[in-house]
Formats: sequence, C-alpha cells, structure tokens
Amino acid sequence: MASPQFLHLLEQLHKNTKSKSLAWRPARYDGYAAGAFRIALGEGVVRVISKDDDDWMMSASYCAQLFTRDGDLVDEIEASQLYGDEYFTLLRDVFHSARAAAYQLDRLIDGMQDDLESGHTRELPPEQEPVSEIPF
Repeated sequence: MASPQFLHLLEQLHKNTKSKSLAWRPARYDGYAAGAFRIALGEGVVRVISKDDDDWMMSASYCAQLFTRDGDLVDEIEASQLYGDEYFTLLRDVFHSARAAAYQLDRLIDGMQDDLESGHTRELPPEQEPVSEIPF
C-alpha cells in the first residue's frame, strides 16, 4: 500500500489536471504496459502506467510510481479493476488525464475538426510495424 503522502499527491494531481494543463510527457515502458506517462514536480517524478486499459473486459489495471530525480523508486501503488481495488478509479483517471495532456488532446482534436470542416485531408504517416514478442 502506498504512503498517505503519495496518495494525497495523486489526489491533488487528479484535481489539478481538471483545471490546469500539467506537463505530462510520454514515458518509455516495457512490452507489458499499454502506456506510460510521467511528470516532474519539485524533487520527484510521478509515473503512471496502464498495464491493461480494457475497462470493458474488467481487466484494466494501473500503477503509479514515485521516483527521486535520480531514478530511485520511493513509493508505488497498483490497482486492478478485476479485484475492485479501492484506488482503481483514481489511478485510471490520473492515467487518462496524463495521456490527454501529454498528447495535447484538445489541440489535436481541434486541428482535426478544422480540417474536417474545411474538407482538407492530409497524407497519412507510415504505420509502425507491430512489435513481435517472439524473439525470432
């Protein structure tokens, strides 16, 4: 279980993300995560990870980690929808807010709406090859 101080910080992040645009950035993650984002505040870094974002399958799970600026893990919490964890909704909302802020969702959608209304389309970027989990 995470410390009360870290849980309070996560609650504050959740509240502030609704009213302010926070500087969340995509983070590197391993093949077992659906996405990861991080933000630097004071002397620490918070990283939120979605291990599975499938709410409709009841398998979604999220993790929040607190690091020092040197990369040392200080605290963490994980919550799963499957087990009805108490902090599942908080971690899910922080993750979704972080993703929207990192990719500037409002600006992205506004630009797409502008193109749609003007009848303008753009050349598609190349698709990335799927990452194979089989090493051969």
